[in-house]
Amino acid sequence: MRHAYRQFGPGALYTIRLLRALDYLWRHLDQPLLLDRLAEEACFSRFHFHRLYRNLMGETVMDSRQRLLLHRAAGELSQDVLPLSRVALRAGFSSTAAFIRAFSAKYGETPGRYRQRRLIFLNHNRESAMGQVAIVKRAAVKVLMRHHQGPYMEIGKAFDALRAALGPEQSALSPSAFGLYLDDPGQTAPSELRSIACAALPEGLAEPRMDGFECGEIPAGRYAVLEHIGPYAELSERWDWLYRHWLPDSGEQPGTVPCAEEYLNSPYDTPPAQLRTLLLLSLA
Repeated sequence: MRHAYRQFGPGALYTIRLLRALDYLWRHLDQPLLLDRLAEEACFSRFHFHRLYRNLMGETVMDSRQRLLLHRAAGELSQDVLPLSRVALRAGFSSTAAFIRAFSAKYGETPGRYRQRRLIFLNHNRESAMGQVAIVKRAAVKVLMRHHQGPYMEIGKAFDALRAALGPEQSALSPSAFGLYLDDPGQTAPSELRSIACAALPEGLAEPRMDGFECGEIPAGRYAVLEHIGPYAELSERWDWLYRHWLPDSGEQPGTVPCAEEYLNSPYDTPPAQLRTLLLLSLA
């Protein structure tokens, strides 16, 4: 048992326990973080839980919580609805100044500048990405899948589960991850949205043995590909641009594969402003 923290892979006892802690963390983001409570959820001793979590996830519990809260805040800043003080409070900061410092350190710009830039894109986006879309043929990719139901901004919960299942060492060997988005958020209630988090299967990984994981593939075919560099919270605007402007002007017809995204680097070790994502629009 001295090396149990190395028991990566779907079906491992420690993975099952860690998934309970991750689920609790996601469901209680708006409450104070109690390490003893997380340790209890995972059935670990409070004296060892944090070290085990860090080794299994590749980041501390506090790092995970702040990453999730700031990601949610970035999504809320896409609209000029909530005042900055309210966004700061929901992100767990007692003062707006502290939130501005933390957000700026993580995202590379102040919350006010970030909100302004996104609103400018929304209002002037017809020509902003022209010429950046490529039509390519892609081979199929075998993946390990974890289904998610709920707001697309919360699919990170399923990706955290994949990381817990594969372990950070395996994730580093096969960094490509994908998201499949099955519903139109303009017509489907956020709680009913269906998506699938996918991780490219490392060579030699056995079939999953844990409920909630399955093997599948990102289908081969023709895709319109648009690269986005920046926070994941901005991806919905790029999708809107593809459907509203590029697709009607292109003369192409959409294919049968759901909207897909390929994540070329990882939010666990990459600043949000440097995240690279390929938007994959299936073509007939």
